[in-house]
Parts: sequence; C-alpha cells; structure tokens
Amino acid sequence: MKDSSSEHEFAIIPTIVSGNQETVVIQFLKTASKLVKQAITLEEIQEVWQKINALEALSKKFRLSKEVQLDATELRIRLERRLGEILSKKKQDREENIKEQLDKLSLVSDNFKNVQQNHHRFTKNELSKFQRLASTSHEVFEAVLTDLRTEAAINSQTALSTTGILRAIRNEQKKNSEPLFSPIIKPSDNWNFSTVKYGRIDEKFGEYRGYIPGEIYANCFWYYVKPGDLVVAPMAGSGQVWRVYEARQEWMGQHIYDFQLEMFDLTPRGKYKDLITPHDLTKNFPVENPDYIVIDIPYYGMVNQQYSDKPEDLANMTLEDWQVAIAAIAKNCALAQKTGTLCTIISPNYREVANGLIVIVTDIIRYSWESAGYILHDKAYSSRRIQQHQTPQMARMNNHAKANRIMLTDITEILTFRRV
Repeated sequence: MKDSSSEHEFAIIPTIVSGNQETVVIQFLKTASKLVKQAITLEEIQEVWQKINALEALSKKFRLSKEVQLDATELRIRLERRLGEILSKKKQDREENIKEQLDKLSLVSDNFKNVQQNHHRFTKNELSKFQRLASTSHEVFEAVLTDLRTEAAINSQTALSTTGILRAIRNEQKKNSEPLFSPIIKPSDNWNFSTVKYGRIDEKFGEYRGYIPGEIYANCFWYYVKPGDLVVAPMAGSGQVWRVYEARQEWMGQHIYDFQLEMFDLTPRGKYKDLITPHDLTKNFPVENPDYIVIDIPYYGMVNQQYSDKPEDLANMTLEDWQVAIAAIAKNCALAQKTGTLCTIISPNYREVANGLIVIVTDIIRYSWESAGYILHDKAYSSRRIQQHQTPQMARMNNHAKANRIMLTDITEILTFRRV
C-alpha cells in the first residue's frame, strides 16, 4: 500500500527549482525509490514511472552530477523491469484482457511541459523492451546494470539506457550459449580436481602405483603446448599422458588442435607400454629439439622399489644419488632444447613424519634446471589428498603428523622452466 505522505510530497515536481537543484532532485529520487517498492498495480507503476522519467530529464536539464543522473536512470530502468514483470504475469495468468490493460497505459502530466509531451502512451516496442528486461534472470540483469553504470560513470561516450542494457544482456546470453571451456582446464594456478576423470588406467595391467591424475597433463598441454609442437614425455610410466592426448577432444572442445607426442621410460609398463620406448634419461635425451618436455619424475622417498629393482631407477636411489641423477637429467633436457622452449617437472616435496626428515625436493629441481640453463617460467599447484578418498588410515596419518609436528606432504608442484 502506498505511503500517503510520500505520495503527497511527490505529487508535483517543479520544472524550475530555486536553491540547490541537486539537493531537491536527490530528495525527490529518495521519495521515488520508496514509491517504487510500494507500487503494485499497473496504474501505480506507470504513475511513478512518469515522475521518475521527469526527474531523469530534470537532472540532465540542470546538468547535475553524473551520479545523480545515473541514479535517476537506474531507478527508471528498474521500474520498467517491474512493469514488464507485471505485464508478463498477467499474460500468463490470463486474469485480464492485456489489450485493455495496455490501452490504459497513457501517462498524463500537467507539470512537465518543458520536459516531455503532455500525453505519453507506451509503444509496443517500449512494452516489448520492458518484458525483455523482465525475462532476464536477476543475476544477469544486476551484473549487466552494474557493469554498464560503472562504464557510463567513467566514460562520457557510454550512456546508461534501456536499449544499452538490453544490448548488453543479448551479448551476455550469446556468450553463455557458446560452448564453455572444459571444467578440466583450470583458470588459475590451483589445479585441484575433486572429481578425477582420468584416474588409474587399468590395475590389471600393473598400473596400480605411481600415477598422477591425467587432468594435470591436460592443463600442462593447454597452457604450454602450441599446435604442431613436438611434445616429449621421457618418463611416461604406464602411458597416462597418452591417454590424455587421445582424449583431447574432451578437454579442448571446439578449440582442439593436434601436436606430436612421443613417450619414453626406463621401464615401460601397463596398457600403453608398446607405445613407450625404453630409455634411460640420465644418459641422454632421446629426441632432438623438443618444443615441450613434461616429466612426472619418480617422487624421491615415496616409491622405492615400486617401479623396478634397477639401481638406475630414480625411485630406488639415495638422496645423494638422486640429486646427481636429477642434475644430469636437467643438463640432458637443456642440451636437447632450443632457447624459448619449455620443460615442466611435476613433483611434491618429501617428509618423513617418523624421523622428522624434510626434503624440499622442488628447490633441488629448481636449482638443477636453473643451473642447466633454464629460468622458472611458471608454477602451479595440485593437492594430492583432495583427490583421494579419506580413509581411517588417512585419519591416523593426520593424527600422527600433528603429534610429531611434521606436516604431511599434500601439494604437488608443477614447475615449468623456459630454456634461455
């Protein structure tokens, strides 16, 4: 129900204002805001619309501050959306004859001869605009209105208007109707995957240890590989990287392109082992001039004797031997790559809760690659534990870590280096 006092003080808006014009218009706008909330029927809304339309014109006529002008315009647009909502509801409910209602939408003002015509009738085009405003979701409408108002406040070439709002809404809807990028591709350096699409390949093929979610490879390829690049995975393990490459339509979508992928490993295994060439990366690099190298190295201290019993297997080495091997691998990568090409190393750090040993493996990796002729180009992070089912054993490990005051290793770092 209308507040009669608000209606009374809003009954007449002068076309000539003495004193501070901005203060007077602001006061009328405050009253108008109250009436907007109170207006229920078509007649009430059209009555308030007429007054707000006049205030908007006065704010421009008096050349009031941009903020006041935008306040008036925003209030009018919001009321037009309300009007569209009522028209749409009446049409849906078939409660009244819409044509009869629209014929009544004639706004008369005796007080605004210098601002607008004495009689105003909404055109079909205007009413269509109001209903399009009403059909827009609240979230999209508010976002578009905020963006356009902000732009209008700082750019004199941009005007806040009903037409401008509808144009921006169409652009937003068009953008939303286009296929989105795959959710597998992360927009930030936080590569966590609560749902893993590319998990273990097949345990019966021996792929039950030492794997990373394929989503990490997908993000590496997306951010660091160009069409036609020669990509080398010299520690391909069971071929998870190939599985992701084959499925690139799923995570590239309409942006799909091709590149060449070659795989090597000291001990090829699993479903794709026939596609993986045996090779010892500590001896030399197997391919000349790769555009991109991605290495998921055997994590120091975590997978001893799990891949093989070979002494040259990084997983079986002491820390000292492991560091020597890592330095050799970095040099071999550097010898194979040209300036500007990229090399990604994937590894967590290492902690032994029982004896308090902490090895910051990623610092060793960074030192080795920078010493070999690379600079750190980029870095991302992935939680290992968030991608695992929380079991009673993990709960015990958590308590053990807290009791010993040695944190468990959770984060895997994805370090990408650029050859200089």
